Amino acid sequence: MLKSIVLRRYAQLFCAIIASVGLSATLSAQPIKISGNLVTGGEVYTFAYSPDGLYGVFIANKDTAGKLELYSVRLSNGVTTKLSGALVTGGSVFDLRISADSSRVVFLADKDTVGIFELYSTPIASGAPIKISGTLVAGGTVDFFSSNFQISPDSTRVVFVATKDDINRAELYSAPIATNSSEPIKISGAIVAGGDVFNFLISPDSARVVFLADKDTNDVIELYTTPIASNAPIKISGPLVLGGSAGSFQISPDSARVVFRADKDTDGVDELYSTPIASSAPIKISGTLVAGGSTNYFGSFKISPDSARVVFVADKDTDDVLELYSTPIATNSSEPIKISGTLAANRDVNSFLISPDSARVVFDADKDTNGVQELYSTPIASSAPIKISGGLVTGGEVIDYRISPDSARVVFLADKDINDVQELYSTPIASGAPIKISGPLVTGGNVAFGAFLISPDSTRVVFLSDKDTDEVRELYSTPIATNSSAPIKISGLLVSGGEVDGGFRISPDSARVMFSADKDTNDVFELYLVQIGGTALALDFDGDDRVLPETDALLLARYKAGFRGAALTANALGVNATATNANVIRSRIRAALGAGLPF
Repeated sequence: MLKSIVLRRYAQLFCAIIASVGLSATLSAQPIKISGNLVTGGEVYTFAYSPDGLYGVFIANKDTAGKLELYSVRLSNGVTTKLSGALVTGGSVFDLRISADSSRVVFLADKDTVGIFELYSTPIASGAPIKISGTLVAGGTVDFFSSNFQISPDSTRVVFVATKDDINRAELYSAPIATNSSEPIKISGAIVAGGDVFNFLISPDSARVVFLADKDTNDVIELYTTPIASNAPIKISGPLVLGGSAGSFQISPDSARVVFRADKDTDGVDELYSTPIASSAPIKISGTLVAGGSTNYFGSFKISPDSARVVFVADKDTDDVLELYSTPIATNSSEPIKISGTLAANRDVNSFLISPDSARVVFDADKDTNGVQELYSTPIASSAPIKISGGLVTGGEVIDYRISPDSARVVFLADKDINDVQELYSTPIASGAPIKISGPLVTGGNVAFGAFLISPDSTRVVFLSDKDTDEVRELYSTPIATNSSAPIKISGLLVSGGEVDGGFRISPDSARVMFSADKDTNDVFELYLVQIGGTALALDFDGDDRVLPETDALLLARYKAGFRGAALTANALGVNATATNANVIRSRIRAALGAGLPF
């Protein structure tokens, strides 16, 4: 009888608080530690969300000091599983990829022999790894650098570079993701003495692999394509002038064509070419270059998401003046369109992004004032740039930017209002009407360079900043399109000396943020999960992103009445609850109580 009265009393109080406007702006959803207990000296080094949002996968020296192992955590209940199995003394896990279907994790480790890196595959929910890189020649290893291994988009195969058969030759291999019953297929074919595979990409349809190699002539790098599961490479870069080489390349999203850079016609003059992915019929798409001109600049070209056009930076018309151009991907019948407008001498386009809907290009350039980088937006196929960063304080410039997934807005980092104070702004992609979304900063505070993400649903921005305490970086969440309220701190309380400094990720459903921080113990980086939305969701104990009397109020009332374990959660969880473990829910309630709820 007494417990029934207590339950009813707390349910009533809960509903009253929900209905009131008395929820403090500082009362945000509290982070939950999901990496479990770490051995003394242990910490989390890298982590990722599974594409379905159900798991976190991370590398940590969690159980043994100095030994990096692979773990997954089921986010609904906090259960952690070691995936990497037993490692040889001195061995560690160094890198990971999660398959697009979220079923498996592929990882690179010197698991069996120290210093010999091999590839393994394991189900994401259980630690049953199998070796998929096959037998290596004595001294051979899977390439440790750059694009050392990739999982096909259809989640069936893994492609990797290795000195598998010859320690002096890096070759390209393809293996099934879920079996070690057969040796991987060498798909790069015969390579000349001294030759190597340098880089590769898997086509979005998972049918083919495109790779760069000095396969036929040592030190002459050319472009090849092969089916993903058979050894039948063909050269697609065509003949090269003496001294020429192919360089960076991209595959179109529709898997039909490859765009690549090469000094194919004139030694030392890099131009852009496009070819069908499965045949050698390259056409030049960068048009005529002025004497001294080139397309050889970092990040200098991108294919539009609809596979229709290529946008590139080049000093095409004036030597040493980098301008922005757009051209059809499959024709050289006309000169590319200059879409950056005319730039004066000593002015340059610095970088650019294509909107996800392929309609517009956003770029930063010192177009109007020499040495001052501002932000512009233009249609992808016409020259009509407009400035979207607004006015900048003397000495200010745009530092970094992102386009929202719905192509509606651009979020950018700039010292726009105060010189040398980096703040975050949001503007419509086609108009210069920026608003500040990072809120006021403490003296000395800045939004960290490169440390902001837009949620997949385009509604919120999560960013890292020493916003409240100089030189203490914390994590914040704010609506993308309003400056009417202060950003919400979502990293919770930090121990003295602690900060968020290990990266963060937004969940695929835009509901949560995973981050690494030395939040509880200085210099010990652990993994945390927090709801992205802040204030109201501090009371969402079952993790269904709703606050309801029949679930969350009941859980709180039961907790306060002394219920624990199954008695706490029985018939009190929402249909879409992601937190179902009683201990996890207990931690959520305790965190909310610690945030100052009047219960």
